Amino acid sequence: MSRENVEIVRAATEAVKTPGGIAALSRGELDFTFVDPEIEWDASQSEDLVPDLADVYWGHEGVRTYWRRWLDAWRDIQFEIQDVLDAGDDIVVLICNQRQWGRYTDIVSELPPFALIYTFRNGKIVRCRIFPNHDQALKAVGLDE
Repeated sequence: MSRENVEIVRAATEAVKTPGGIAALSRGELDFTFVDPEIEWDASQSEDLVPDLADVYWGHEGVRTYWRRWLDAWRDIQFEIQDVLDAGDDIVVLICNQRQWGRYTDIVSELPPFALIYTFRNGKIVRCRIFPNHDQALKAVGLDE
C-alpha cells in the first residue's frame, strides 16, 4: 500500500504544478478522493515561511481555507519536487525552488526548501504537516542520517 500512497502524493503534487492546478486550487476545487473528511492540515511549523498561514486547519473545509488564504496573495506558484520518500504510513515530499508571484504586485518571492509529510490510514490522507526545512521533516519520520 505504501508504494500506492507514494504515487497518490506524487500525482497530486504534480497536478498542483500545472496552470490548471493553481486555478482549481484558487477556486476551491480540490480532489478529496484520497483525503479523510477529518484531515488535520498542520501548517503551524511554517511560521518562518508564511506567518499568516501558520495554523492547524481541520477537515476538507479547513484545507480549502488554507489554500484560499495562500492564493489570495499569489497568482501563480512554481516549484520543484526534489523527492518523494516512503516512510511507511508517512510520505515525505521535499520541495525546493518555490517561487510565487504577487496577485496584485507581480513581485516574485522565493521560499527556501521545505517539506510536506502526508500520513495515510486506510488509504486516505489523515494528516499533512508542513516543515520549514527538509532536515526537520526527515527527522520527524526517522529518515535522518
